[in-house]
Amino acid sequence: MWEIFLAFYMSSVGMLMYRLWWPIHNFMRKTHPNHTTTRFWPVIFLIFLAGLTLGAVFLLGCIVSDNLRERFCAKYLLTLFENT
Repeated sequence: MWEIFLAFYMSSVGMLMYRLWWPIHNFMRKTHPNHTTTRFWPVIFLIFLAGLTLGAVFLLGCIVSDNLRERFCAKYLLTLFENT
C-alpha cells in the first residue's frame, strides 16, 4: 500500500519540477545567461529537487493552479534578483 503513496508523492515532485523549475530555468537562460543559477544549472536542479522532495506537500496547489504557479515563479525570481 505504501508503494501507491510513494508513487503519488514522487509523481507530484516530478510535476512540480516541470511546472516550477522548468519555467524559471527557461526564463533565466533567456534573460540572464551568465547568472550563477544558469551557469551551474545541474547543481541548482538538484537543490530544487531536494527542496521539492521535502516540501512537495505544501506546493501541491501549484500543480493545478496556474495562478499559484505564476505567483511562486515570480516570487522566486524576485528573491533571486534581490541580492544581485
